[in-house]
Order: sequence, then C-alpha cells, then structure tokens
Amino acid sequence: MASALLPFKRSEAGSDFIDDYVEYATEVCDAPKIYHLAMGYFVVSSILGRAVRLVTPFARKGIAPNLWVLLIGPSRIVRKSTAMRLGVEIIEAVAPQILIPASFTPEALYEMFNQLNPGDTVVWVKDELGGFFKSLEKRYMAGLRELLSSLYMGFGEVRKLRNVTLKIPEGLYVTAVGTAPTPPSEYLHEEDFQSGFMNRWIIVYAERRERRLPLLRQSPRADERFKEVVAKLKRHERALLSTSTVLSPTGAAIDKIDEYDREVDREIEIIERQAPRSLFKSYLAEMPMTLLKLSILRRLARGDYGRDGLITIEREDVERALQDLKAFIESARNVIDDVQSSPRPKPVLTEEKAIERLFNYISSKGEEGASYSELLVKLGILSKDLKEYIFTLMEQERVICVKIQHARGRPALTFFDKRYENIALPKGQHLTVDALRTLLK
Repeated sequence: MASALLPFKRSEAGSDFIDDYVEYATEVCDAPKIYHLAMGYFVVSSILGRAVRLVTPFARKGIAPNLWVLLIGPSRIVRKSTAMRLGVEIIEAVAPQILIPASFTPEALYEMFNQLNPGDTVVWVKDELGGFFKSLEKRYMAGLRELLSSLYMGFGEVRKLRNVTLKIPEGLYVTAVGTAPTPPSEYLHEEDFQSGFMNRWIIVYAERRERRLPLLRQSPRADERFKEVVAKLKRHERALLSTSTVLSPTGAAIDKIDEYDREVDREIEIIERQAPRSLFKSYLAEMPMTLLKLSILRRLARGDYGRDGLITIEREDVERALQDLKAFIESARNVIDDVQSSPRPKPVLTEEKAIERLFNYISSKGEEGASYSELLVKLGILSKDLKEYIFTLMEQERVICVKIQHARGRPALTFFDKRYENIALPKGQHLTVDALRTLLK
C-alpha cells in the first residue's frame, strides 16, 4: 500500500485553528502531516463542533459535525500514537470533562452512556483499536457494531442487561479517535464496510514518516506553541458558547457541495460497471456527508463568529475541506483495497442474522430512513434476498415503507424503523407489504 501524499495549501485569508494545530504538531512530532491534519479536524470537532448543528430539509434536528478518526500505520514507525496524543492533550487542556475511559465491552458501554444526559458530549480515545475491531465477531460483542453506529448518529437506545434496563439518551454528541497497526486486513473484515460501520470513520493510512526528528530533540517553542493553540481554541469555544448560533452555507458553498455529490455519483457508477463488488463504492457514498461535516469544521476553525450568532459557511471553507477530504479518501482506499484483496474467513451469515443486520442498518438511519437502492449498495445483499428480508420486517411490524418523491429523479422507496412512523408517514405515500410486493415484482 502507498501512503497518500498531502498537498498543504494555506487560505489566502490566513491561518485558522487547524492550520495552527498542524504547525504546532509538526514542530514537535515527525509523524506524517496527514495524521496531524486529521487530528486538527478532530480537535475542532470535539471542542467547537459540539456547539453547533446544521439544520437541513432531511435532518430537522440538525447535522452534528462529529468525527470518528482512525490512524493506521506500522507500529513504532509512523508515530501514530504520538500524533493522536498531541491532539488529545489539547482537548484535555480545554475540556477535560468530556474525555471518557476507553471501555469497549457492551456492558461497560451501556452502563457508561446510561449515566449521560441528552446533548452531552463524549470524546472517546483508544490506542490500538485493531484488537477491538477483531473482537466484534465474538459472541459476547454481539450488537456492539450497531450500538456504535447509533452513537455516531446520536440515536438513543434501550437495552436490557443482567435484568437491568439501561437507556442511552437521544442526542449524544460522540467523537472517537484511535490507532491501529498494519496490515488492516488482520482486524477489519469486508462486513465492516458492507454494514456501513467503517464508512463513518475517517481512515488515515501512512506507512512512513516524511522526515525524521532526533529522538530527544527539544523544540524551543513547543511549550509556547502549545499555550498559543490552547488559548486560541478557548477563545473560539467561549465565543461559540456565549450565544445561540445558526449555521448557514452560502449559495456558492451549497453549489460546491452539490457538485461534489454529483461527482461521487458518477464515480460510483463507474465503479459499479468496472468492479461491482468493490467495497470502496460504499465508503465513497458516505463522503458527501463527510465533506459537509469537514466544511462546518473548517468554518468553525476560522473563528470570527460575529455577534448576531449567524455563522456563514463560505465556498472557500468547502474547497479547503474538499482538498483535505480527497487526501483522506485516497488514504482510506489503500486500507479498503487491502481488506478486500486479503479477506479473512467470513462468518456464515444466516437468514436470521441477515434480517437483524438489515433492521439495525435501517434503524441507524433514524428519521432520514434508508432507500432501497442504498440498502443494496451498503449491505451487499442479493436483490431477491433483500426483498424477502424487507417483507419479513414489515410483516413483523418493525419497519415501514414510504414512497417519497424528491425534488430530483424518480420516487424513492424509503424504509424506516417503526419508531419513526410519525415522522416518516408525512413524507410520502405509505406502502403496505402487499403493495410493496406488487411494486417489486
């Protein structure tokens, strides 16, 4: 696998917090710059992103710019743990109360999140995540992948453990960062991407350092630069938390995001023709949403929020975010190609497990729902089997189907967890299971 080369280009308007963080981290650590860039976004997401939401027609509660970041590279060679620790130290200096212990058993997670309140922020840090990913196949970890997906989306959940009912509140803001060794095929499985779980992570891969600093080198400005970036982040945080804020992208910013969305659609069409079983297409399909999040974070990193609470996302914010995102995507592609070319033995997927996997994915999409075409792409289930699994879930009254006419294109068959019935039904025509059977013949 080859490391992604990262072109760094400053904004004409000057540096923002992410630029300042990368400068600081590069001064004290010779890890690849792409690690530092990802951690710069992660710090902004953890501290500033928790204060804002971008309300859209398809997300009335607002899109939260929370990020999950995974740094992958050879152990003891690329300084991935050091790069992660530098960013975590900044978070700890500004808001230590949002950092939580890195517990990864289902019981520990439910008990921990059960103690939180709606809207709370959680920053989750875990070195050496490879063992955790590998453990997802174990019986005692059943359901954890789906739980984490729900946490990423901010969805609540109720689960009974040891005769105790634990409730994870709605609206938690969870960011996560971890490291993992090479090769990724030793701990990641095709299922991790097909289910949509790993597609939510910004995967940053590097196999070598771009430069080498002496092991005991002392940077004369390290402490000063640390204090500067912490002070700047605190100023931004105070400004954001002191007033009610509204995010508003300009028309030019919206056009740029839409342009990238169409570019992704075209690339996916090409992949489907040339390599229909490619895992990369499902990862790529998630990237327009990731671009939206990175654009929000680039804007927040600039500060200067004004006194009226209106924060305008400019086209330049989107362009800078897109430049960085494309480097992250190229990096992730190396990982995904390795997983697909060196697959580990895949557990047998029984019909019962397939139905539960389908339901968990639909449920994780919340009030947005999941379209039929999305389910085909994301889950990799054969069309004839997918239809039968959907019919089963509808007959069990766990899922409903709504035919939604969007502004562009044909109506979309969209599926929702029945919990979101009151939100879903006004969006279009409700289809019964018999009507759906007739339509899909």
